[in-house]
Amino acid sequence: MFDRRSLVACCVLALPCATGLAQSYTAEQYFDNRWYITPFGVYVNPDGGRLADDGWGGGLAIGKPISPYWNLELRGQYEEMDSTWLGPDSKYKNWSGTFDAQWFFLGRQGLRAWQLGSVQPYLVGGIGAIQDKISGQAGSDSKTSFIANAGVGIVWPFSSWGRLVADARYRYDDNADRFVNNQGQLDEWMFTVGLQIPLGAPPTVAQAAPPPAPMVAPPPPPPPPMRNFQLSSDGTFVFDKAVLTPAGRTKVDEMLQELKTSNFRPRSIMVVGYTDPLGSTEYNQRLSVARANAVRDYMVQQGVPAGVIQTEGRGETDLKITEADCRSQGDRSRSALIACLQPDRRVEIRATGEQVQ
Repeated sequence: MFDRRSLVACCVLALPCATGLAQSYTAEQYFDNRWYITPFGVYVNPDGGRLADDGWGGGLAIGKPISPYWNLELRGQYEEMDSTWLGPDSKYKNWSGTFDAQWFFLGRQGLRAWQLGSVQPYLVGGIGAIQDKISGQAGSDSKTSFIANAGVGIVWPFSSWGRLVADARYRYDDNADRFVNNQGQLDEWMFTVGLQIPLGAPPTVAQAAPPPAPMVAPPPPPPPPMRNFQLSSDGTFVFDKAVLTPAGRTKVDEMLQELKTSNFRPRSIMVVGYTDPLGSTEYNQRLSVARANAVRDYMVQQGVPAGVIQTEGRGETDLKITEADCRSQGDRSRSALIACLQPDRRVEIRATGEQVQ
């Protein structure tokens, strides 16, 4: 039998303390927090001092989970036991009520713990009162005493609407008035089996937020319409000069007229001058810039806004044909070389803008 110190130890293990009741848990720690009722049956193994046989009874518990680890319950119970204390036909008819706490020491957080068929063990403890009532041939009497209980049990959630509950408990009855057979405390055991029925709709399982959609850069805007022109410097400029000839001015006029008739409105115009490789690099660079500027100045005279025109000289870079290519053709005279390098002497014009409907 348990003594008082054993009882205190069991209650310390099973009952929640203030910090336990306040234990926090995250939203991902799923557990079923619905109120529930548990009708149950009970088998009672009484203290030998009662002079009673084992008895049977039943009751109802009302409870609620308050965290993944704790349940609180109010429990009412009725039990009957045959006794010889007040004669051969005497019988105990006891009522009791307790406030209990269940500690699910393995926890119930996470969906896996609540899958059907998962057994969840717990420790339980509580305090309350019992009305010990006996009647027999010699009379009847009753007395109310303090009780405490502690034990171990399991919950088996076999369905979303029902869970099997079973536990074994030690019950301490202080019998302070020595009502039962003039005994002191009574040490008894109870074994219960019940059906726990949750009330209301089950809580939803916390779902992880979907990952944000990847940022997709919008497609780049289509490039603006562009028109390209190439003016050969032969006929446009006198050889080795940067002054537009009448023929050169005509070529620029034709280019501007083509833009106008095609309903192309230029937003920017780049004029780039090139030379052949004859002469020094520095000289050819200056000559290419001067020819580009000459084309720009004439276009401004024809009404093109100066702000939309840019010029650049690239000298003897980006050759269309090299001096070696020309000399390999056989005629090595200077006049033949100048004629052969004609594709290198050019002005390129790139107009960017919009096509007007």
